[in-house]
Amino acid sequence: MAQEPQQRLMNELQRALDRISGELARVELLAAALAGLSRPVPEYEPRFHHLGPQRLTDHELSQPRRV
Repeated sequence: MAQEPQQRLMNELQRALDRISGELARVELLAAALAGLSRPVPEYEPRFHHLGPQRLTDHELSQPRRV
């Protein structure tokens, strides 16, 4: 009979530790995301290797395209 309250307390403590463990994993994930977002965005210059060289003049580019 005395074992029952002790067992319930142990079960409750185990559930609390499981919740804390889950929360710590969540905090770790959020901290990693925050660390990644706090770094500056690296320089990026797109390269259009799949396009051929542009053969239109500035004037031709400024004109609306006729279809």
